[in-house]
Amino acid sequence: MYTATSGALVAQSAVDTIANNLANVNTPGFKQTLLQVQAQPQTQLYRIQTDPGRVQNALTAGVPAMEPIGTLGSGSEIYDTPSDFQQGAISSTGNDLDVALSGPGFFAIQAGDGTRAYTRDGSFTRDANGYLTAANGDRVLNTGGQPIQLPDAGTVGIARDGTVTVTQTGLGQDNVPQVVGQLQVVEFGNISALRPQGSSRYVDTGAAAPAAATATTALQGSVETSNANVVTSMVGLITNERWFDMNIQMIQAQDATTGQAIQNVGRSTPT
Repeated sequence: MYTATSGALVAQSAVDTIANNLANVNTPGFKQTLLQVQAQPQTQLYRIQTDPGRVQNALTAGVPAMEPIGTLGSGSEIYDTPSDFQQGAISSTGNDLDVALSGPGFFAIQAGDGTRAYTRDGSFTRDANGYLTAANGDRVLNTGGQPIQLPDAGTVGIARDGTVTVTQTGLGQDNVPQVVGQLQVVEFGNISALRPQGSSRYVDTGAAAPAAATATTALQGSVETSNANVVTSMVGLITNERWFDMNIQMIQAQDATTGQAIQNVGRSTPT
């Protein structure tokens, strides 16, 4: 019963994880969550038998025999829920403030409380103070770790290395791009140490080993789409729902068997 219960709990967690992936298939820069499952500790079963010679007053001592039958599993459990950082498809938007990353890097952003996070969601906007911000309002950082502030007017250009320029007109500098900063793009030596924090943001747990990007390029006017696969997720959803139902049936069967045993033992007449 406990083995089936552990299986049902894992299946329920799998359904929740897949449902979250499906809910974010249209979220730019979203990375699907995987579910890693492992078996709980197993117990080795043996068949133990003693020769009749071990009976009291026997002339010869008995020889115990122990033969292995096999292992008894105690169920399954969740090992980890890592993110799948596989590159998503690049979609053109035509928006000058949208930036997609091609490669393993992340944008560095700063939350309202001053903490730093990282994201692949490059659907940026300009806030009321002119700062370049992520979709959730976090400010985008430059290579010096400071927020990037844009002029009130002008055409924004973003180069493949992340350099941000603004071309203004009517100020005596027509068609002369002015550099206002460079996007801080970070790559990680141990990407598995990044943990999701919501809103397509990730935080470094302390072991991710961030470094300047060398294999990532920025693409203006595009965003990276979610890497969640609708077809695969739907199949996984159906499979895990059936797995959950089967474990529930096992629990019900064991409960009925236990109930019958209790009733029969309670009604038996000693002889």
